[in-house]
Amino acid sequence: MRKAMCAMAFVLAFSSAALAGPKDQKKDSLIGKDGLAGNGTVDNTITDFKIQAKGCKLQIKAKGLQSVVDGQKIICIAGADVISPPALTALAGNSVVFVGDVKGGKLGIKADLTEIQCGTADAIQVNGDVTCYLDDAAYRTPTGTWQGACTGAGGAAGANAATDPDTLKSDPTQNVIVGLCQAFVAGVRIGPPASAEIARLGSRQYVIP
Repeated sequence: MRKAMCAMAFVLAFSSAALAGPKDQKKDSLIGKDGLAGNGTVDNTITDFKIQAKGCKLQIKAKGLQSVVDGQKIICIAGADVISPPALTALAGNSVVFVGDVKGGKLGIKADLTEIQCGTADAIQVNGDVTCYLDDAAYRTPTGTWQGACTGAGGAAGANAATDPDTLKSDPTQNVIVGLCQAFVAGVRIGPPASAEIARLGSRQYVIP
């Protein structure tokens, strides 16, 4: 099981058909799903929320966040269904848990996915998703409630075991990449934290009525 988890650890996705090489790049946006205006943290009219991945590097950025304070933590979860022979020969769900902090109404998460074995295997990925939440301190520690949320969904939890992981500037005890939840059935994702959802993949656009 650990071999399969390591093989899949780098596969995040927010809707890409495949991860072909280190120069592949994906960009997308996040919005508050609560209505046209969003919610109390993500105002869809003014908040700019983006995610970008290139090779084993991932960034989540937001500016114009509302009702937040400096140092406040935000939890984001990226997931996908993946295939990576020979470890996984059929679509299997996985999720990676990240943490960032707020400064000046902005969020910045820079994750080095080599900390969870990015680049050790090829894979294809579909059905990607990214969701962000307000802080849940009990969820985001290495042995936190995210592990129970993973096993409760039918997955296997693997905390970030890098020898020198990236941590938050405002809190050096907090890893940016908390860990991986690897399931072996398509569609399975880790359970969310107990805190409120603020954003997920999507966009606000005008349509013809």
